[in-house]
Amino acid sequence: MAKVVFKKDLCTGCKTCEHACALVHSKSKDFFGAIKESPKPRTRIAVKYLADKGTLKAVQCAQCGKAKCIEACPADALAKNERGVVICDYDKCVGCTLCEEFCPFDAIVVDEDLDKAIKCDLCHGVSDEPACVKACPTKALSVKE
Repeated sequence: MAKVVFKKDLCTGCKTCEHACALVHSKSKDFFGAIKESPKPRTRIAVKYLADKGTLKAVQCAQCGKAKCIEACPADALAKNERGVVICDYDKCVGCTLCEEFCPFDAIVVDEDLDKAIKCDLCHGVSDEPACVKACPTKALSVKE
């Protein structure tokens, strides 16, 4: 099972990972083109500052062994691929938000413009390596198989 690993001690909170993710999932694959897209491309990772703990946290899919999001999906839109990555079939997704409610990591968001679930797919079908990992200037993100 592949997943992205976050090393908070290396993260500076620059959000380069978020921008790279949104860009690789955009229609244009071009920074200026993506800015003009409607709906805007969505990031599948978020770096948040936890003020009460004074630290950074990456909010991302944990690619769970027994994924509650898959179990909750009434449309069978979520499934694991051959690498164990949870993938959303957007043609099947009905935007019901059950996956969002059942994800213990808050890593799935149902985009209100698309009415589809958006989650980390390790850049499945759009890049051979997760864009967030490639773009991170401090190597705070890596892929673990």
